[in-house]
Amino acid sequence: MTKTIRTVTGDISPESFGPTMIHEHLVLDLSRIRRDDDPILSDSEEMDRELEGLKAAGCGGIVEVTNRGMGRDVEALRRMSERHGLPIVAATGYYKQTYYPEEVKEQSEEEIEELFVRELTEGIGDTGVRAGIIAEIGSSLNEMTAEEEKVFRAAARAQKRTGAPLSTHCELGTLGPVQVRLFDELGADLSKVSIGHQDLNGNRAEYETMLKAGVYIQFDTIGKNNYRPESERLSDLLYLLDRGYVGQLMLSCDITKKSYLKVNGGFGYEYLFTRFIPRLLDGGVSRREIETMLVENPRRFLSF
Repeated sequence: MTKTIRTVTGDISPESFGPTMIHEHLVLDLSRIRRDDDPILSDSEEMDRELEGLKAAGCGGIVEVTNRGMGRDVEALRRMSERHGLPIVAATGYYKQTYYPEEVKEQSEEEIEELFVRELTEGIGDTGVRAGIIAEIGSSLNEMTAEEEKVFRAAARAQKRTGAPLSTHCELGTLGPVQVRLFDELGADLSKVSIGHQDLNGNRAEYETMLKAGVYIQFDTIGKNNYRPESERLSDLLYLLDRGYVGQLMLSCDITKKSYLKVNGGFGYEYLFTRFIPRLLDGGVSRREIETMLVENPRRFLSF
């Protein structure tokens, strides 16, 4: 059976996906919760300049995990993908409880499952764009609320039905093992599950528990050094590479604010390619290992 990656411009062969940012936002609006305009990203001239720099730095694919209630606009993503020649995967899902739209409370687990399946297989609204991932399904800081568990359960059921990849949000890196245990209990395909924000975790025993279960983990807030010093991120990643887990690690920056854009004086999406990868190479990581984390793992994870 031919494998494909489902992008905003249609299904493509995995070989068409180059070095991939596994957890990003290009069009986003969290202003209704955060009460300021910084967490608004849009199809704009400044984003065009940002993406030009990112592509020049070596990026060949973006997984855009903005979902329902986060300001998702898949038609804007399609325009951006076509304009820049960058494959983009769009998401179906709900984020975490504080960001849920009212509809989450009103829907049953089964109704949410049907919604996810429909957006993956038929399309998002009347856009003609199909989601290529269930993401970023989130839990709160050190807890998973009853509403969040409902969404997680629906996501696992939709993943089992469709074979879609599934990516999560762990608030400040917490609760990854709880998420993995729940997915395992529900019979999800753990080889198609990726646990987010683990570079904010720092608990090596938790890393190994999750990796031994068969999931991917993401070091996906690279550049956000106010959250955690880069030296600690690097140390944890080198530890996991030394332990032989290269086939289960993926990387990204998780840009969520205008002030993070390089064109606005921030670190920018390209930080992964221009700053972090060179530091990995300086730390003794091979180009083969980098290729595995940036190209091979995303292709395998994202393929239907």
